[in-house]
Amino acid sequence: MIQARPELERLIGTGLVTVERPHSLVLDEVSVELHLDSALLRYLPHPQAAELPSDLAVENIYLGPDESYLLRPGGCVLACSRERVSMPIDHMGFVQTKGSIARGFLLAHACDGQIDPGYSGHVTLELVNLSSITYVLREGLAIARLFVESISSPVRSYSGRYQGSPGPTCMRTAPEGGITT
Repeated sequence: MIQARPELERLIGTGLVTVERPHSLVLDEVSVELHLDSALLRYLPHPQAAELPSDLAVENIYLGPDESYLLRPGGCVLACSRERVSMPIDHMGFVQTKGSIARGFLLAHACDGQIDPGYSGHVTLELVNLSSITYVLREGLAIARLFVESISSPVRSYSGRYQGSPGPTCMRTAPEGGITT
């Protein structure tokens, strides 16, 4: 069951979502608004096919208070929420692009839209520009919404490679060479 505002407020009181400036937290009736942080990560062009994600070079981009990043048509970049999320083990989160952004064919979290029970960290957002418009990305842009759903019973806490992510996190490989989730 998707949690409504009273339950979201209760969960926030227990640390579901934390922000440096609590007054900046935005709730609607069924979701928490997520905003872009100042860190972005871009995969650099690769001259040949890459076998493993670790083969791909990345560029870290940090936006200052008055700086922006131009996301050109067809462009993609990893970003993260400025909000830190700590999902209880009896709940799961789902992230969707904020409606006004999606209508412009800019997608946030296009590939991996769930937050597992027990995950704690900043949420990596995959931003993809499917439009013919160049978008200006700035820190603080309201980009997505977090929906929280209760699950039937507590489960084992997430302990994957992305636990505790402090910023946008690129693909990581498992020790045996496969891609991890």
